[in-house]
Amino acid sequence: MTPCSRHLGPAAAATLILSALLALGLKSASAQQLMDCSLEGWAAEVMTAWKQRRMISNADCYARLISDMEIGRQMRDAVVHEFDAMSPRAAYKVVGLDPVNAALPGVDRPMVGMMHVGMFLANGEIVSLESAELIITEPDFLVSVADARINEATTIEEAARYIDRIYAFIETLAPTFVNSPPNPYMMQASNLMARWGVIGESIKASADPAFIDSLETMTVTFRDSNGNVLAEQPGAYLGENPLNGVLVVIEELKRRGERLEPGDLISSGSYMPPIAVREPIGYETIYEGIGGQTLRVSTSFR
Repeated sequence: MTPCSRHLGPAAAATLILSALLALGLKSASAQQLMDCSLEGWAAEVMTAWKQRRMISNADCYARLISDMEIGRQMRDAVVHEFDAMSPRAAYKVVGLDPVNAALPGVDRPMVGMMHVGMFLANGEIVSLESAELIITEPDFLVSVADARINEATTIEEAARYIDRIYAFIETLAPTFVNSPPNPYMMQASNLMARWGVIGESIKASADPAFIDSLETMTVTFRDSNGNVLAEQPGAYLGENPLNGVLVVIEELKRRGERLEPGDLISSGSYMPPIAVREPIGYETIYEGIGGQTLRVSTSFR
């Protein structure tokens, strides 16, 4: 009997002892969960959660192991290997040309993730709120590759010659962990949480200086179906010109011994931090002044 239970009746003492044992058991279970992970098991853990559309239960444990960006990139490569075995690679996404993610401690260069066939949705697509445990969305910028000679580009002017089209694009992510506060190492390790992307209207790309300049001066507006403007940024918000995302991907693939191919898609990042989607709502991204035109893309959640 504990010292305090000496002054209690038998029933109260039993309740106190049971409560203490339960608390001890919960603490032990929690401690076990924190220890129950390894870098070797990361890719399988993420893929299982991705397929089951849920979050991993031991993210805190992995956050202790994935402690720098180099480890984050190694873990990303392991996850991408699993995705590549499941479906063909279709696209690349950049995070860190925007000032918010670029300023995160430990980000040494823009981060890159991969997207695969089956992840892309048509303009106006309705996404079920039951599609994942947590859904977040953001307004992005997307280009398609026309020619493999783009791999030799070192400037946006050179890259623009080998880009086919530019698309309005909303990315919708299903994180496998709660990224609050933001952890760039875990973000990179999770392949930047790729899940879906909604492709909207497009314009033929051009290497004309005026067209390239319009990508910097265009206005990108993200608004919801209630009429709220959630973001309004110049095109230059992404690394001064969003075509810089193409150069980021070219360099990252060179490090991996890989190359862009015709038809590949590249997302240069988001014009605002992602927002959680928890109730029925719609979103639209508008790109005004891109090559003298206006592009739109929309999606909704039900």
